[in-house]
Amino acid sequence: MEQRRYHIVIGSILFAVLAWVSVNLRDEYTITKHFPVVLENLKDGKALKYPVPKIVNVRFRGSGWSLAGLYLAPQITYSIDLSTVGSEDFTIMGRDLLEHVRLPVALQPLDVKPDSIVLALDNYSEKRVPITANIPTAFKDGYGQVGTSTIVPDSVMIGGSFNLIEHINSWPTIFSKFDDLHSSLSIEIPLEEPSSHSVNLFTHSIRYQLNVQPFAEKVFTGIPLTAISTPPNREVIFIPPRIDVIVRGGIERLAKLTNEDFKASVSYQNLIQDSSEIIVPALTVPAEIKIMNKNPERFSYIIRKKL
Repeated sequence: MEQRRYHIVIGSILFAVLAWVSVNLRDEYTITKHFPVVLENLKDGKALKYPVPKIVNVRFRGSGWSLAGLYLAPQITYSIDLSTVGSEDFTIMGRDLLEHVRLPVALQPLDVKPDSIVLALDNYSEKRVPITANIPTAFKDGYGQVGTSTIVPDSVMIGGSFNLIEHINSWPTIFSKFDDLHSSLSIEIPLEEPSSHSVNLFTHSIRYQLNVQPFAEKVFTGIPLTAISTPPNREVIFIPPRIDVIVRGGIERLAKLTNEDFKASVSYQNLIQDSSEIIVPALTVPAEIKIMNKNPERFSYIIRKKL
């Protein structure tokens, strides 16, 4: 007896659900469908002269039963036959929708976007442009970038009509943000896909590589200060004669550095034009190294005849 009641309950629920769906599908609804644009019979050596969208958005209104047919049917496409299109402009209007889309049910569109598509063909052309990395990064405390990031390949071939691609000077990756980095990065990142059918992209992703290392600080003491372009009969005495620096960089990079990698200098011409007898030297440091502190920052000096 209990088993029979169980089936009766399930049957009642299913009947109620079907009745509810049936009643609601009789009502009127408004929906927007996105139809992929498919180009057919494009002639060899030709390209679209103007941008043609990849998607057409159509707004329909109808009963729930009619609109359900749009979702139950296989993928519906917006087809454009280019076999008769030449160099002269030809415009497809939104009201021409039913000539390009086979709907499984009888529906009239309320609105089509774009409301017009201009077609014309031009000679096909190709060019190579550099890739722009749209990849912001942020590092965990105590870590940082060593060296420059690399993308492979660093350029991409694009194709389309000459009038369109001549204005394209680079091609971006998709926006990819990386936060709290504490290890090196090597990852495949897609390129931005063309927004229309009018541009072809021959490569669709790049390999992005970034060297990340723990950062540390190191002191280099006794770096000599020199005067550049001093005349043979003159010498410059700096007080004090040497400078100490604290620098920051990747641990592996710091471990390879010596005092000889740092240069502290002043132009002799600047010295003879100075009236304060106090000078701030220029400090040259290796790539990827940041100066944190200099001691001292200013120097006194004396110019005298060479003994």
